[in-house]
Amino acid sequence: MKALANIKNLKCEKGKNTILRNLSRIMDICVIDIDVENGMLNFLYIDSMGLNNVKQEMARIGFPIQSFTAPTSPPLRSEQDSMYTTAF
Repeated sequence: MKALANIKNLKCEKGKNTILRNLSRIMDICVIDIDVENGMLNFLYIDSMGLNNVKQEMARIGFPIQSFTAPTSPPLRSEQDSMYTTAF
């Protein structure tokens, strides 16, 4: 699932690099983009445990998540759609 988080204290490229380095160690997530200007983190996660790991790590390194938007559940698919879906 995709999440967009508003990050506190993100003001420079050094902070961005710290976030990238630390979040790259979490196996259940993938960082898509970090926008320093707007203090936004865009990432993919597999389950709630991955999301909680991101929240904890961001708070630990001094960039707590102030708010985020994420879908509450995956989109519903019809049976016909699932026939043509490729698993990665």
